[in-house]
Amino acid sequence: MHFSTFCGLVLFSCGLVVAQSDSTANVTQAFSQAHIVPGVIPVFAPVATLGVVFSDNSTGQQLNVTPGVNLTEAQTAREPQFFLNSSNSTLLNQTFVLTIVDPDALTPQNPSLAQFRHFLSGGFRINGTTNGTLLVNVTAALSDFIPPTPPAGSDPHRYIVLVFAQPPTFEDDSRAIVNSSTPRQNFNITAFAQTAQLGSPIAGNFFFTGPGDNSTGGSASGTAGGSQPSSTAPSAGSNGAFEVTGNLLRALVPTGLLWFIL
Repeated sequence: MHFSTFCGLVLFSCGLVVAQSDSTANVTQAFSQAHIVPGVIPVFAPVATLGVVFSDNSTGQQLNVTPGVNLTEAQTAREPQFFLNSSNSTLLNQTFVLTIVDPDALTPQNPSLAQFRHFLSGGFRINGTTNGTLLVNVTAALSDFIPPTPPAGSDPHRYIVLVFAQPPTFEDDSRAIVNSSTPRQNFNITAFAQTAQLGSPIAGNFFFTGPGDNSTGGSASGTAGGSQPSSTAPSAGSNGAFEVTGNLLRALVPTGLLWFIL
């Protein structure tokens, strides 16, 4: 067995039994503090943690998203990679639906276009052979990734990434609701999840992005810290439950193991 495969299996089966419980609680609290619950989704009881990793469009630097981190448009211009971590080994054989929505379009003060659907796809599976917890899409996306581009003058927007367990009927149910000609604006992830029989999300994450390159507050792995966004929906703070200026996943697992897998 290759070492990367071994690490991925250990991470899923036992490596996060304690830490993953703490981290799901932290993410749940962050969702509540940012008014994602109940403002965007009615409930959030994750059974896994979701790693979101961007590659900075300017520098190529890898950026690990901590819930509530503030990123620039350049940092979020490329479609990210997604990593699922859980102590529940049954998820290894599960297929997932993943979406990114903006509940603050057009602006947080005037969300007339909310929710804006930045990404929606089923067919995600855990690639346990080469990258441990990496989620790999094996089907075409319903809505390809569109990077954050909040309008000039807007406060930073929340960009919410959610993972659902995919039911057997998803392909038929989803394409009756969303296709290439379906408007991206005024999407409702809760209504979609109900119609497509997705249930509640099993994992999630979120970040803020403001217009231009003025969203340099907060931090991701390798970035400098700064002030939190001034959005009307506050981001989670550093209150002992979790650190906005830290890397959530790196804080919960041994750094060497995480960096080997990523």
